[in-house]
Formats: sequence, structure tokens, C-alpha cells
Amino acid sequence: MTQAQTKQTGGYLAWLSSYGIYLVLALLVLVFSMGNSRFLTVENLLLILQQASPLGIAVVGMIFVLLVGGIDISVGASMFFASTLAGVLLNACLPPAWIAHGWALAIVMPLVLVLGALIGWINGMLATRFQILPFIVTLATASILKGTGLKISGSASIGVSALGDLANGRLGPIPNVLILFVLILLVGDFVLRRTVYGRHLMAIGDSPRNAERAGIPVNRNMVSAYMICGMLGTLAGILSAGQIGSVSAGFGDGNEFIIISAAVLGGTSLFGGKGSILPGAVIGILLVTTIMNGLAMMNASPFIYTIVRGLVIFIAIAIDSRNYKGELR
Repeated sequence: MTQAQTKQTGGYLAWLSSYGIYLVLALLVLVFSMGNSRFLTVENLLLILQQASPLGIAVVGMIFVLLVGGIDISVGASMFFASTLAGVLLNACLPPAWIAHGWALAIVMPLVLVLGALIGWINGMLATRFQILPFIVTLATASILKGTGLKISGSASIGVSALGDLANGRLGPIPNVLILFVLILLVGDFVLRRTVYGRHLMAIGDSPRNAERAGIPVNRNMVSAYMICGMLGTLAGILSAGQIGSVSAGFGDGNEFIIISAAVLGGTSLFGGKGSILPGAVIGILLVTTIMNGLAMMNASPFIYTIVRGLVIFIAIAIDSRNYKGELR
């Protein structure tokens, strides 16, 4: 192959890496709409957006962590633990009158967000101050949170119907969770693109050593990124549980890989220093949710979901690995 042909091939591959996800999403929409005439209806498209919104919120938080070269494997377990705790509070600890008037939600939501921030703070501190690999730290945290949640619930399903108005309610035709997702997208994108804090996170992801030499408080910013991820992860858990109406022992299992792969498919690098919330978080989670929704409408075997999820994760990592230039960190 000549040098010109090699350069041309590299150009095609670079284009596919940057814009291939849009092509894939368009092809999936075409295939699923041909397989089921109800797929490309306004009602189903709104359903896709509603289903994507909770995990999309968690994707925004994950992007903050990935940008600094970290990773949070505990987000799925955080979703389970936060939702289980909320269910116990709503069903056993708070007066029924508070739930009927919506006061319970005003108590549970801030508590869950603070809990998520605390989980993120622990993850961040262990990863920065004690120099433990983020993968190992968050894997251990995930195990602790999962076990604690199972202990609290007794491995039984817990109803969280009190969260239904927030998770399934609509403002006109627009789902509440979609409105919340859009607000978080806009705030997160502004923080990363327009603030000093966002530029610091990018610099840390490019090279923590160089960022520290430039006077950037590396550890403090990394811990804050984990706290943002923790808060948005637990919020996503509450909203997902509210959509389902209950929290079972398997709730949240595997969500961490969906969230990470959606972030990477949207252009955020596992190696840090590269990524975006708009359009990254949106296109990534929409692709994953469209696949799951389309398979459901085509009555695919439940085993197919696991296979497809594994393929999505593999493709996301393969694309990111190809784009990584191997800069020293």
C-alpha cells in the first residue's frame, strides 16, 4: 500500500471514529423502524428519551470522572443502594401523610444526593490520597454498597411508588425526567466548557504532573469529580427505580458498564483529558437505549440483550483505544 493510500485509509478511519456513531444510530433507527412500524412514532421516541434520561444523568457524572483519568465501577451499586435506602425510608420510616402530600420526597431526595456525594468523596480520597487504582477502589465500594443494600432490604423487592410522580410524570407531553436530564446536560456542559474548573479537569486528564506544576489543585479537583459522579449516579438510581416502581435485588446490575460505554461512545476517552457532555452524553446513551428499545419491540430473546451490551462495550473500548495516542500522564 502506498503512502497516499495509507493516509487516505487513516482519514476514513479517523472520520468513522468521530462520526461513525451518528451513522450507526441512523442505521439502527432505519432497521428497527422496518422491523416494527410503531418504532418511529412520537410516542415511542418520547419513551426512548424517557428511558434514556436516568442513565443519561449518570453518564454526565461519569464523564467528569473519566475526564480526569479516573473510572467509577460503583455507580450501578450506588444506584441500587440509594434506591433501596429511599424505599425503606418511604415505606417504613416516614409517615404516610408526608408521602401523600409529597413532603417525603423533599426529604429523601436531598438525603440521597448527600449520600451520593459522600460515596464519591470516599472513592476520590482513596484514589488520590492513598494512590489506590480507581478501578480497584470503586470495585470494592461497589461490593460494599451492594451487600449493604441487600442487608437493608433482606434481598426482597421494595416498592417505591412514591417516586412515580417524579419519574413518570409529564409536563404536557414532555416527561419530567427528560426536562431534568436536559437541565443537567446544560449545566454540566457549561461547567466543562466555560469555567476554570472545567479547564482544570481537562488539564488533569491530559497530564496530572503537568497540571500540578501549573498550580492546579489536582487531588481536590479529582475528588470533586468523583463527588459529582456519585451525586448524579444516586439521582439516576432514584429516577430509574421510580420508573419501574420497585427495587429488586438485581436492580442496577451492569448499569455501570452501560454508563461507561455510553460515555466512551459519545467521545469521552477512558484515558482522560478528552470528552464532551454535548453532544457526547446524549448521543452515547441514545444509541444504547435505542438498541434496547428496538430489540424489545422486535421481541428479541432476553439473551440477546447481554450479547449486544457486550458488543457495545467492546466497540466503545476498541474505538477509544485506537484514538489514544499514548501520551505520558
